[in-house]
Amino acid sequence: MTQRRWRLMLMVLGASLAFAAPAEAQRSGFIIGFGLGPGEAFYEESTEFRTSDGQSRTGVATDFHIGGVVGDSFQLYYMSKLIFFGGMAQDFDVTGLTGLGFTIPLNPDFYVNGGVGIHIHWWSQSEGDAVFNDRYSGLGLVAGGGYHLSQRWVVDFDMMYGRPGDAETARSTRVLGAKVSINVLSL
Repeated sequence: MTQRRWRLMLMVLGASLAFAAPAEAQRSGFIIGFGLGPGEAFYEESTEFRTSDGQSRTGVATDFHIGGVVGDSFQLYYMSKLIFFGGMAQDFDVTGLTGLGFTIPLNPDFYVNGGVGIHIHWWSQSEGDAVFNDRYSGLGLVAGGGYHLSQRWVVDFDMMYGRPGDAETARSTRVLGAKVSINVLSL
């Protein structure tokens, strides 16, 4: 079921790129944006001895970026794209990417974005009175696109990939994530 969702999201993104008109300048100067929406992450952990069965979890996704416009329309910024899932305050996971991102407008309505940075996978679990925390980090990539609902509001779609790991315990996690968010942008 998860592969069908990924394929559908890739087809929508590909169709929006294929039918896009030439780009025009959209913004200039300083930019800042915030977003919130649903997200899904698939991850599997592996050690030198075994690989766990993959898990797919749905949660709340956040999006934040701050930076500026370089040239006529190329946006360059710091970004943070996270997915939070879990239940109680001491039993949850966070996965996502923080790093350098960019946006290229394709026309007044559509744009593509991407980025590279550190992918973080953090979990906290409580069992009785004990609380277990673990955090992995590693290389992460993000690619996506979006549609301008107005000059200030956009619908943003992103796909994330990360390989966070822990050198001490020889643990590695492969994370695939997708999120859709409604973002508000500075003018």
